[in-house]
Amino acid sequence: MKFFKRQLLILLFSLLMAGLFAAPSAPAAPATGASAPAAGNPPPHGPGPGTPPPQHPRPLPPSPKDPDNMLYYRGNRTAQEDLPLTVNQVKVSRVGVDQVDVEIVFNQSINPRSVKTHRITIDGSELPQNVSIWFNKKGDTVKFMLASEKDSLELGIKGIRAFNGTVMSPTLITVQVEAAAGEDSAE
Repeated sequence: MKFFKRQLLILLFSLLMAGLFAAPSAPAAPATGASAPAAGNPPPHGPGPGTPPPQHPRPLPPSPKDPDNMLYYRGNRTAQEDLPLTVNQVKVSRVGVDQVDVEIVFNQSINPRSVKTHRITIDGSELPQNVSIWFNKKGDTVKFMLASEKDSLELGIKGIRAFNGTVMSPTLITVQVEAAAGEDSAE
């Protein structure tokens, strides 16, 4: 008999903890739009059961910074002046026997969505689709690796856009490939 009483107490306790034997709640007040409590009832200390959470207005998103609706890309990359987008420096260095590392530095931050493989050409051919393109944190440098055994490359750039909306005019640059570190050029 003690066993059954203990089992019954355990069952009642677990049901009580689960909320099945909770005290019945008062019926919800009709939605009249009035926020004051009814006469004789104390003000509630939080939303009751069945009461929807309070609605807060959501803040509006910030205005877009460019035609692609790009807001932030590793920080706000808006240009302070309306300068034409140009290439400041191109550095091509040999990484292996048949690979080169290409680094293009622009005069201002560029929109990374405008940099596509078909907008950069090497010796008249578009970049392969599987080439990975990296950007520095400031957004003014583009870097990629590709297979080439040549000592000079003709780099073509077109259609790249800055954050102020300026589109770069098509540019052709001939660049000499620098020797890899530790490689002796007198061989």
